[in-house]
Amino acid sequence: MADTARHQPRPSNQAGFRAWETAQPRKHEFRNGQIRMMTGGRKGNNQIALNIAAALKAKLKGSPCRAFTNDLMVETDVEATYYPDVVVDCGPHDANALVAATPRAVFEVLSPTTRTGDFTEKVPDYQDTASIQQIVLVETDEPKLYVWTRGNDEWRESLIGPESGRLSMPHLGLDLTFAEIYESMFE
Repeated sequence: MADTARHQPRPSNQAGFRAWETAQPRKHEFRNGQIRMMTGGRKGNNQIALNIAAALKAKLKGSPCRAFTNDLMVETDVEATYYPDVVVDCGPHDANALVAATPRAVFEVLSPTTRTGDFTEKVPDYQDTASIQQIVLVETDEPKLYVWTRGNDEWRESLIGPESGRLSMPHLGLDLTFAEIYESMFE
C-alpha cells in the first residue's frame, strides 16, 4: 500500500486530498494545496484531549451531537482539511465516515510545534466554516483557554483562566469545567 500511495499524484483540492489521505500510512493535513505530515503528540496533550472528549461524550448523551478525537477530519469551507484534537460533530451519524458532517466545536491542544499555525491558520480557517460555532485553543503548561464563539454572524474572542472555572458552550447547551479539562494535569 505504501508504494502505491507514494506514486499517487499530489492532490490539489479537498476531495483529492481525502482520497490521497486514505492511502497513506500516516496522517496529514491539507491547506492551500500544501500537505503537512502530522507528528505525534506529547502525553500531556493527549491527556487533555482525552479529558475534553470524555466530558463531552457524557454531556452530549441523548443529543444528536457526538465528540470525536483526532482521527476524524474536518474539511473547512476554505480548502483546508485538519484533524482537530477534539471535534463535536452534530451531523448525521455514519460509523464509516472519515470527515465530520457538521462540525460545531473544535479544540486544538497547543504544542510548541503547532502553536503558531493553530493561531494564524487554523483559527481563521475554522472561522470561515459556516457550521463551526466555537473554536477553543487549550494551553498545556497552565490552565488557560483561548476561545472564539460565533454569535450574530460575528466572532467574539475571549481568554478564559481558572478563575472563571468553566468554558461555556452555548451552541451545545453545556459547560466544561477546568477540572474536567485539566484532570490529572497539575497534580
